[in-house]
Amino acid sequence: MPAPRADEPGLATAAPDSMVRPRTGTAALVVARGPEEGAVFSLEQSCTVLGRHRDCDIVLGDVTVSRYHTEIRREGDGFVIQDAGSLNGTYLNRHVVDRAVLTEGDEIWVGKVRFTFHAGS
Repeated sequence: MPAPRADEPGLATAAPDSMVRPRTGTAALVVARGPEEGAVFSLEQSCTVLGRHRDCDIVLGDVTVSRYHTEIRREGDGFVIQDAGSLNGTYLNRHVVDRAVLTEGDEIWVGKVRFTFHAGS
């Protein structure tokens, strides 16, 4: 059986760190809904870009996702999410946001993929 392609609907790619839980002390996105459910993506960079383009840090193979859809940025001791001018919007806890501060357990919707934000400890 051939391996799934990155352009298949809803597929998140980017070498997830773990399929179980974030590492202690590391902020992370966990795929709560989608083909890669349970995958964990550490947020170790100052800016993590999510989108359909292969140059994104987290690639989402979903036609409802813009090439460069949203960014998660480290600011001080926390993180903010900022829409990158996407056509279909970035959702935080079921509300469209342009920019918002992230807190533990927030639900992020990008296209058909749902993530849960974990702030680390």
